[in-house]
Amino acid sequence: MALEGTLQDFALVDILQLIGMQRKTGVLTLTRKDETLNVVVQDGMVVWAAPPDEVFEANLGRVLTRRELTTRERWEEVQQMRARKGQRLVPFLLEGQLVSPRDIEKVVQRLVRETLYQALRWRDGKYTFAAETQVDLSRGQIPPVGTETVLLEAVRQMDEWPMIERRIPSLDLVVRRSNRPAYRDQAPPEALTVLELVDGRRSARDIAELCDLGEFDAYKGIADLLAAGALQLEQQAEAGARELRPVRAPRRLPSWVAPGATGAVVLAFLVLLFRASDDPLRVFPSSRLAAEAEVQTRRLTLAGRELPRALDEYLLLRLGYPNSLTELQTEGLYAGDLQDPWGRPWIYERRQPTYRLTSPGLDGRIGTADDLQISPAWPPD
Repeated sequence: MALEGTLQDFALVDILQLIGMQRKTGVLTLTRKDETLNVVVQDGMVVWAAPPDEVFEANLGRVLTRRELTTRERWEEVQQMRARKGQRLVPFLLEGQLVSPRDIEKVVQRLVRETLYQALRWRDGKYTFAAETQVDLSRGQIPPVGTETVLLEAVRQMDEWPMIERRIPSLDLVVRRSNRPAYRDQAPPEALTVLELVDGRRSARDIAELCDLGEFDAYKGIADLLAAGALQLEQQAEAGARELRPVRAPRRLPSWVAPGATGAVVLAFLVLLFRASDDPLRVFPSSRLAAEAEVQTRRLTLAGRELPRALDEYLLLRLGYPNSLTELQTEGLYAGDLQDPWGRPWIYERRQPTYRLTSPGLDGRIGTADDLQISPAWPPD
């Protein structure tokens, strides 16, 4: 299969969906102006995404030194040692003693995932997909990321980014703790991770770069803490503490979402609705419309769950999906709860080589229009 064209005509989300559905292996190359990005896929799953070596290595060195995992001098020495041995950087670092392998894996996975999600913001450029029987993974690889996961993450960011923009008007503003309680008992773990990095000198951008959560989730954590009154931005501190009440995000798309990606998201939601409903075009009474609106919101925020990612990591570790979801916690891959967005246990089914997660939705009954399902590729009965 050969794919070539422009992102104005065929959005990246659509391209990844096509590659995922056909379980293709190969390299997707994206270019615009002076930027180039290679996305490596294996059996329809993303296993690597990075700019050219020199750019990726510079980004990796910046993150490692910024987090004080190494010094700039030591980083330069390692670069020279690696060059003399003729090895790729990531495998060399995993073998050496510069940084612990676990830290390297975490930083590399974050860089790769953020590179992929940032590419979803490209509104122009060209793409070329070269299908191959095998791909070169000598630069490195991450646990496979399904195209469904990419789509869900795109939906989540598209839905929540306007709220973040409203609460953080500039990423360069300094974030400070307020005089109010930190709400540690009520705050989710992600928000507490962000809170620990607030020292009164760092900007929102600085905190996101230092945080293990990733760029988007770090900004969301800051926004949530601002709404709770636990944090203030620089211009708010002088005016005194002021509670920021949560405001419903305006129903507009962030500027970075490509029109094609919007179509893919809408299509994905309609497919879910038609599959789940015997009469998808029926007219609902106003109370039902309100319930359906909540269902849609729940669907969009579902991507914030880390459960599918933990299942993918378990697959890489054990070469198969677990017999039960509790095995993810036993392996230390998942620290959250095992409940759906409404607080009910997920219904987990395994049929190798895949799995299916099912939620009865808002009404608590299986087989109705608001059911939720996540499955990489559930085989027909």
